[in-house]
Parts: sequence; structure tokens; C-alpha cells
Amino acid sequence: MHARGCPGAHVVIKRPRTGGRPGAGLTDDCLQFAANLAAFYSDSRNERKCTITVCEPKHILKPRGAPLGAVKIRQELKSVVGMPADVAPELKAARSESGAWGGDEAGRNKSRNRKKTAATAASAAQKKRDA
Repeated sequence: MHARGCPGAHVVIKRPRTGGRPGAGLTDDCLQFAANLAAFYSDSRNERKCTITVCEPKHILKPRGAPLGAVKIRQELKSVVGMPADVAPELKAARSESGAWGGDEAGRNKSRNRKKTAATAASAAQKKRDA
């Protein structure tokens, strides 16, 4: 499973080996939980909904020369709508403690960060000139 159209984590569901069609051993709750995880760990985590692509691992290919995480899917089983806000509170807390949730990542403070970066570069250049 992977968020469609944006970078993010790949979620792999281990399922029992059963005969029949692909995805036969998966419940709807299991798929929804995994879709929510894929949406939460993607760049669309700040959206209400995210389309998640479901396929078998054997149908995932990495194109030659593609950046990390970019894949090509030969055959898609179906699409599921993931809700990033529906993940467990423990995951949200762990992500906020790591500094990866909200703040600069959510698009806030970008201009402030640019100003800080420019000011830091200017002060470093001034120190080199003085030395």
C-alpha cells in the first residue's frame, strides 16, 4: 500500500497463504488500518483524506534511475481512502516528540525559516571576511 501521487511510506501487510484470488485473506478493517498508516506516514498527512493504492508486492517495480521511494505499479488491486487523523494517539505523540509532525513540516514558518537561513549564511560569510 502506498499513498497515490505523493511521497510516503510503503505499508506491507503479511497475510496467510491462501488459495484463490489476491487479497482474499484480508479483512476490511485490516485494509483500512493499513491505509490510515500509509496516509499518516506520507506527505498528505495534513489532508483529511488520501487515496491509497493497494497491490501485491510482486507487481511493484523500481524504475531505473528513479529517486528513492519512487515505484511503478504493474497491476493495482484496488484503491482505498486513508484517513491520516484516524491513527492511534500513541503514533501521533511519538511523531510529535520526534519533531516530524506539524510545525515546519505542515508548511508553517517557511518564510521565517528562509529568513533564519539567509541570516545564518550572512553571518557566516561576515565571520569568514573578519577572520
